[in-house]
Amino acid sequence: MKNKIGLLIGFIFGALMGFLGIFILSKLHPEEDLAGIFIFTLLVSGLLFALVGLLIHRRMTRKKI
Repeated sequence: MKNKIGLLIGFIFGALMGFLGIFILSKLHPEEDLAGIFIFTLLVSGLLFALVGLLIHRRMTRKKI
């Protein structure tokens, strides 16, 4: 379990940002251009949080915590 904590942290942060994004997206009208930009931003932020989780995982496995 200790070797997977970095991946779990990245997943939790990504999930929280995803839920926040879905909440904001539900308040927007689909016809607006802002909705498309917002969906793209959610996808990019999900990839960034996955990268952060992977980097944390690699650092923790290198230190053998």
